[in-house]
Amino acid sequence: MTARSKAKLGVDLDELRLLVGMSYRELARRTGCARSTLHDALTGRRFPRLDTVLAIALACGGDTASWRKRWVAASRRAPVSQPQVPHAPRTAPTMSRQSTRPS
Repeated sequence: MTARSKAKLGVDLDELRLLVGMSYRELARRTGCARSTLHDALTGRRFPRLDTVLAIALACGGDTASWRKRWVAASRRAPVSQPQVPHAPRTAPTMSRQSTRPS
C-alpha cells in the first residue's frame, strides 16, 4: 500500500466533513480533537488514530462501524519503505586542547 492510498482514508473523511458543511473549528469542538490533529488527519498528512477517525465520523453523522473497518484495513497494510541512504562513516569526536585542560 502506498502512502497515497493510506492518505485516502483521511481525504474521504474530509469529504464527509465537507458534505455536512462543518468547519475545522466546529469539528474540533464536537470531537474534542485539536484542529491541527484534524487537519493532519483529514489532509492525509498523517495516518489518523482510530479514536480520531471514529470521533470525526460520529460528529459528521457517518457510520462508525464502516469507518472502523476502513481504518483497520488501512492500518494493516504495510507502510512504504523509505529508500536507504548510505551513511557517512562515523568518526570519534575530537576535543580541543582547551577542553582537556583542568579548570
